[in-house]
Amino acid sequence: MAFFSGDDNPNLTMLQNVLMTYVMYNFDLGYVQGMSDFASPLLYVMENEVDTFWCFVELMEKVVSFFKTSLRQRNFEKDQAAIKLQMYQLRDLVMIVNPQLANYLESHQSDDMYFCFRWVLVWFKRELSFVDTCKLWEVLWTGQPCPNFLLLICVAILDGQMNVIIDNKFGLTEILKHVNDLSMHLVLDDILTAAEAIFHQLSASQDKLPAHICDYLNLGEGAAISDQ
Repeated sequence: MAFFSGDDNPNLTMLQNVLMTYVMYNFDLGYVQGMSDFASPLLYVMENEVDTFWCFVELMEKVVSFFKTSLRQRNFEKDQAAIKLQMYQLRDLVMIVNPQLANYLESHQSDDMYFCFRWVLVWFKRELSFVDTCKLWEVLWTGQPCPNFLLLICVAILDGQMNVIIDNKFGLTEILKHVNDLSMHLVLDDILTAAEAIFHQLSASQDKLPAHICDYLNLGEGAAISDQ
């Protein structure tokens, strides 16, 4: 991005200052790879170091609480336990929404969903244009239609790519390459529409869903099927 290009670019200096200040502000967490992906669009929009810092603090709180767990695991903890948990949850959602795809991934050693790791880590920042990234993040910040809407966006994309993956008999390496090649070729409006439709479909059937799926989507007390 031209806004940050050049070794002596003052915007790059401000970005570094924001990140270094955050390291001191949240010393226990420190700096972890991916934080600059979150901070750079904020600085571009705010064009002010102080305002960007405080917006970044609030954004990190969003990331921290993106998935509520008993241990309050976080995307940016160095053991990446929260990301691993979200991969498991994504796998479960794919199994509910598209069992055919889920079974194919399992039979091709891809059901750990790690080919989606980058999507979840930095909220599609590296997959979308800057304009679409800002649009997506605004949607996610609303917490609607559910706090974990990011995972349904992942499900919607994978659902749309099922025929390509299965018809071409992709294995783990090919799936990873194909997913990476989707970068800058995703049509955000179509994906958001599909993800919202999946949410409403699941919400309408919540009394038939396993309890853990309802919990992922914050569907309240509607689950009637035990995880046992």
